[in-house]
Amino acid sequence: MRFLFLLFLTGLASLVAAQDKTTNPVFLGVKPQYGFIIPHSSAIRSLSQSRPYGLAVDYGWFMIQKKDWQRCNCYSRAGFSISHINFNQPRVLGQATNLMMFAEPFFNYRGRVLTSLRMGVGPTYLNKIYDPEKNPRNLFFSTHLSFIIHLDVALNFRLTRQWFLKVYGKYNHISNGGIQEPNKGMNFPTFGAGLDYLFAPVELKKRQPLPLEEKGIIPSLEVFATMENVTRGEGDVQKRTYSYGLILRGRRRITRLNALNAGVEYLWDGQIKEKTGEAGHSRQISLLTGHDLAFGKFIFSQFWGTYLYAPYYNKPFFQRYALTYQVSDHLRLGVTLKAHAEVAQNFNVLVSYDFK
Repeated sequence: MRFLFLLFLTGLASLVAAQDKTTNPVFLGVKPQYGFIIPHSSAIRSLSQSRPYGLAVDYGWFMIQKKDWQRCNCYSRAGFSISHINFNQPRVLGQATNLMMFAEPFFNYRGRVLTSLRMGVGPTYLNKIYDPEKNPRNLFFSTHLSFIIHLDVALNFRLTRQWFLKVYGKYNHISNGGIQEPNKGMNFPTFGAGLDYLFAPVELKKRQPLPLEEKGIIPSLEVFATMENVTRGEGDVQKRTYSYGLILRGRRRITRLNALNAGVEYLWDGQIKEKTGEAGHSRQISLLTGHDLAFGKFIFSQFWGTYLYAPYYNKPFFQRYALTYQVSDHLRLGVTLKAHAEVAQNFNVLVSYDFK
């Protein structure tokens, strides 16, 4: 969780620096949203009938200069979003207040309708959490401070040179990443429409795509770790333990924005060892295949994992998501989240080294 704040502050510093040196126009956006909760567990099915709603305010930059284009052969937006979500269950689920950093590349820039994809991550404050006596039904959240990640797809209608109408769908996930139990986590898609205002007119010049800088397959070694609390019974914390692992993978860039990857993962899960008392059950070996979305120095990775050896789980597959930031030619730092379907398993700090 500490690294999440460091990553956030690093992005803040880079964006502020970009604003000081460029004339990329600032924009301000307001977006109401309404959605539903995915009932991924029978234990929270009754609460999943709730319909969350909220409001987000965006502040950021329209990245239109040549160097911004060269990041991904695309125009983009980047900035910060403050949002407030009411889960429509005031006594049990309460509300969430979120502060997120986002990047939003556009897939096209000609015409009056622009299609975009937004990725965001940041801390969230939850005012209602699990309590074995006062709030035993809230199995979604167990820590006031957690984190939120989201992925949006949007249509941006150009009304004037300074006004845009945004219609979007958003997939949100809130979890503490397994730091404290219970931690079912919440997956709640939302939909909405809003307005963006640019403080200066924007002109999207026609630019020629640049060739790929990366050639061939780039191998990398990634090491990740997390700290967890093991609980038994009605939420009594018994012991703090650790999990760690490594991933050896290769990626091949197919466009400046997209890359394919494959690799193998080894994980030692201390939480499983404490729950079962069997050290062998904590070891897992898996194959990974996936996709990287590269946006400047940020890479958002999505993996499909297939267990080769995992005696504790009776599930053959899992997902892994990672967000990394390039701090040097070879070194990237970030976070990664493992999930089984809609259930988050654990949240880890990640260090990656590229052999290139």
